[in-house]
Amino acid sequence: MQDTMDKKRILTGIVLENDEIAAGVYKMTVESVDGAPLAKPGQFVNVYTKDASLLLPRPISICFSDGAELTLVYGVVGKGTEEFSTYKRGDEVRHSMPQGNGYDLDAVKPGQKAMLLGGGIGVPPLLSLCYELTAREISVTAVIGFKDEPFLIKPLLKAGADLYVATDSGAVGFKGTVLDVLKNENLKGDAYFACGPRVMLKAVTEHVLAEGRDIQVSMEERMGCGYGACVGCVCDIQEKSGAGPASAAGGETIVKKKVCKDGPVFWGSEVVWDGK
Repeated sequence: MQDTMDKKRILTGIVLENDEIAAGVYKMTVESVDGAPLAKPGQFVNVYTKDASLLLPRPISICFSDGAELTLVYGVVGKGTEEFSTYKRGDEVRHSMPQGNGYDLDAVKPGQKAMLLGGGIGVPPLLSLCYELTAREISVTAVIGFKDEPFLIKPLLKAGADLYVATDSGAVGFKGTVLDVLKNENLKGDAYFACGPRVMLKAVTEHVLAEGRDIQVSMEERMGCGYGACVGCVCDIQEKSGAGPASAAGGETIVKKKVCKDGPVFWGSEVVWDGK
């Protein structure tokens, strides 16, 4: 009960910066004394608008946390995020404690190589993940894809990633998709982590599974409450009898799990990609 109450706790932070880093994409840094120290790679926060007519909070993945500061990168896709884009330094921003279950960092060991795969607005959470992995003496290769205009290239390089960039037009980096880069450059790792649109996650999951490994994927299902109280963000998951991810043996049962509460990170082998 206490855990649920903590996750619903609404904090008031102060905007330190809020800059447009690509067309329609903003990076907001918020002073969050109580929330930032708890943030883990792959988690998100619910950000509340000041407009009373917009009842539901907007879930935004945590790009980076440092001390008492949270960095959030978001795309302007509706009225809520449009409002966020107008915030200035010193403005108050109401947000929740870090939500959801992030990436399992113990899936890769020191001295091994991690592959980070991101698409579009799914790239931001990979930054904090990269810092955490390199701090553990894990080699990181990141492959990130965009329609036209990349962002967070310099921060990922600073975090220690060996970086590959792909764009649909080929204007920057490789022409094609994240999967195209993986195949054409024959990139492999000991562990795989991904975040991006569902079509990308499905494609890279199938590729990685064919290589005999599994992949952690952060799902971007549309959320309602963001706390697990509704069923607006369910996805079909194959529950396996036995411990572990893809190596689990035994029968499978398809269950509906909430992305906001049970995820957003799942093992790619467990997601029913052609289901909900």
